[in-house]
Amino acid sequence: MGTSSTRSREDKVLFFGLGNPILADDAVGIRAVEELSRRIKRPNCEFKTGSIGGLKVLDEIQGYDRVVFVDAIVGDEPGKFYELSLDRLSRSFHLTSPHTVNLFTALELGRGLGLKMPREIKIYVMEIKDGKTFGEGLSEEVAARFPDFVEFVFEKEIGGDHAS
Repeated sequence: MGTSSTRSREDKVLFFGLGNPILADDAVGIRAVEELSRRIKRPNCEFKTGSIGGLKVLDEIQGYDRVVFVDAIVGDEPGKFYELSLDRLSRSFHLTSPHTVNLFTALELGRGLGLKMPREIKIYVMEIKDGKTFGEGLSEEVAARFPDFVEFVFEKEIGGDHAS
């Protein structure tokens, strides 16, 4: 589920932007994947957005070689972004819920059921202060770092290969 040494340009890749488009900064993952979809034109890359968690994630990710989740996370430094490991998912808005199983458990269940689960999953997050305020725009702190966040995900996933 971490970095795979067999990563290939031909891998079937899903970029999934998580969030709620009417909850201001919570939409940062959705907006980032929308921007990535404009930049990445590979036929093997697909782009989806929404708010999913628990076992519902299995329907969305099965059949892909790699999945890249982009999401918001509540933190002390709005606008700070980084790659999040699966063991830190408990703080992520959309990939866990107290009423459902977490992503790691869902993946294990999917494998146990014989579903074709991705061999690699990456999670990129941007810290936000508040994910519950209604609004269509990003806060000043998040908006200021948004282009850098998109570039960070792009570089990590596409690398120096700008013939995307």
